[in-house]
Amino acid sequence: MLLSIEFQARDQLLERSRAIERCFKCGTCALVCPVTRYGEGYNPRETFVYDVLSSEEPATNQNLWNCALCHKCYEVCPQDVNIPKAFESLKEIAFENGWAPANVVALVESVIRTGTSFPITDACRRMRAELNLPPFTPKGIGDLGEIAKNTGLEGKIDRLKVRRVGEGEQ
Repeated sequence: MLLSIEFQARDQLLERSRAIERCFKCGTCALVCPVTRYGEGYNPRETFVYDVLSSEEPATNQNLWNCALCHKCYEVCPQDVNIPKAFESLKEIAFENGWAPANVVALVESVIRTGTSFPITDACRRMRAELNLPPFTPKGIGDLGEIAKNTGLEGKIDRLKVRRVGEGEQ
């Protein structure tokens, strides 16, 4: 049985990743997927891929964000279905529609603002000094901001923040 994709943004996903239609649910992806392997609630018959793509609206399925984009599933797929590309597209759809988890939005915002995905604390500085490493100084922060502005990412983040505040999130 072929994977049935029935949801509002189906055509948008298929435009970005036409090969997804070739999936025939063989479960080969489940054999190598670290999410299926180590995540709770998944098994070879109810894999991570099926959970997300069989959702009523996959781009709103929070499990989508568990995908490590390691491409192992794509490497072993006998139908050459590029699941990571489909998931990247779904994540873009989710981000554009404000369905991305707040922690993902905050992480993206942090990278754009500081050049790092985590704060450089005094403990980090001490450990670097103990290891005789030079102080960490992010480079290209201005470039990241310019890229975010020119690609529209900055505006998307701003719209998400306004929407979330309107919905009562901080």
